[in-house]
Amino acid sequence: MRAVQAWPVVRWRDIVHAFRPDHVAGEAQVKTLRANQVLSDGIRFPRRNNHRLAGVGTLYSRLNVGAAVLYRRKDKDAARMYCAAARKIEEELMTLLKHQQLDASELEPTAVASPRAWRVLRPLWELTEASLAPLPPVAEEECIPGVLQSTDGRKVRFTEAGPDGLDHELPYAMMEAAGLSVGDPALLLSEFTGATIITRLQPGLLMEETEQERDADPVTTPAKNLTFHEPLDEDIRTALFAKFRPE
Repeated sequence: MRAVQAWPVVRWRDIVHAFRPDHVAGEAQVKTLRANQVLSDGIRFPRRNNHRLAGVGTLYSRLNVGAAVLYRRKDKDAARMYCAAARKIEEELMTLLKHQQLDASELEPTAVASPRAWRVLRPLWELTEASLAPLPPVAEEECIPGVLQSTDGRKVRFTEAGPDGLDHELPYAMMEAAGLSVGDPALLLSEFTGATIITRLQPGLLMEETEQERDADPVTTPAKNLTFHEPLDEDIRTALFAKFRPE
């Protein structure tokens, strides 16, 4: 089983579900989070259907999910810390997208990642993990990486990543709500709040999918010549763009 990590960007429904897991996702919850400064602006992109415009989509740093959980728990200060970090990540993501001449739609969690998308997703994941390190953790939450293996139409078998991974039976509607299919990597999140257990499913990223990177065209621009938004420090900058250095 290959390593499954959290997809570094999420959709607005993932954030709303973390904020109100017992409600139907709606724009009202997005407005509430934004009004309380616990949701970043995200990155908007045009949706197309048969080469025609079909609305506008938005991708957000996954740190917004943590901000939504913390805000629901009434920890507004920690939620705003997550949101501030998410804004910085989204600024750097814009730089990555511009450098790769990539549309944000190619990073959607349910999309098949192209070679160029992989050259954005991997450093973006590394930046996200580095940004999480100094933040207070989202306590009482368990995150299990794995793969959706099979379904009988009512239940879905979720197998934990690793040689000794356990199987979990999940409601089919849970997979459907997350926009996932059998065979997709995913994260099973369980949150313990007193007598209630909140369970969520989010798309995962197979970090060992390196064939796409090997097939990708080499980038000729040295990392030292790239322009960055502040306040990204030199250490994170070097690690973030290590994948862009020519052989």
